[in-house]
Amino acid sequence: MIGRFAAAGALVLGSSLLFACYGMGDGTWAPDGGTTSTTGVGKVATGDAGPSGLPCDIQTILKAHCTSCHSDPPVAGPMGLETYADLTAPAVTNPNETVAQLSLQRIQSTLSPMPRAPAAPLSATEISTFAAWVDAGTPKGSCAASDAGDPYNTPVVCTSGTQSGGGEGSSTMRPGEACIACHSQGEGPRFTIAGTVYPTAQEPNGCNGASGASVIINDAKGVTTTLTTNSAGNFSSRATFATPYTVKVVANGKERVMSLPPPSGDCNSCHARPPTNGAPGRIMLP
Repeated sequence: MIGRFAAAGALVLGSSLLFACYGMGDGTWAPDGGTTSTTGVGKVATGDAGPSGLPCDIQTILKAHCTSCHSDPPVAGPMGLETYADLTAPAVTNPNETVAQLSLQRIQSTLSPMPRAPAAPLSATEISTFAAWVDAGTPKGSCAASDAGDPYNTPVVCTSGTQSGGGEGSSTMRPGEACIACHSQGEGPRFTIAGTVYPTAQEPNGCNGASGASVIINDAKGVTTTLTTNSAGNFSSRATFATPYTVKVVANGKERVMSLPPPSGDCNSCHARPPTNGAPGRIMLP
């Protein structure tokens, strides 16, 4: 159901959700999308990357709303937003202004704001802090660089260390597998949306996911539905959702957002192990 989720409040996890059976990265400054390793396994960020050159309050704002996708190199959009060099570089769309100036414009925009809904916008205090820094000429700071790396490019691991014990018809059965595809072939509930939320991006089928996370669906009629993951990390609904709808995962005061409407409610059909149809990995906690 979902390609890359952008998480916020750390995406969020930076501002970095969630689910889509297609690639993103259309050249716009989007909170989600991009590409991933063909294996989904490998690079794991470790250690401190040295000074970012940014003031710590500015880096905190960017990490909470932007850098899960606007990393170095960016996994969505045309630029990274992790270091002082990133923010003071000429903007791709207008070389006469900096990336920081462009970022402020998008943050303050009422027509095309960033991060995009349904991601939570920056608070008034965060906007004021970022604007004051840009207006002051983007003075340099000495905060340590974020070394988050690509959160989807990680080893395959069953984080919970447990397998589902749910039998046929149980809501905890077979986490990680394509629920709707399976339930459409036999008896049992017919779901309109279903999937599994995991702590990390590359987890095997059958491994229990993360419990207690909120999966929030906002449909085209303005109806908001919140589903809570169970002990296996599974969530599901048989309700009808007016399309197109948006989805985000919220946990521990953070959120991971899917930037575009999902093409299917069968989330695990794309957010599989290995992922398919352009998805970067599992539906992941922010």
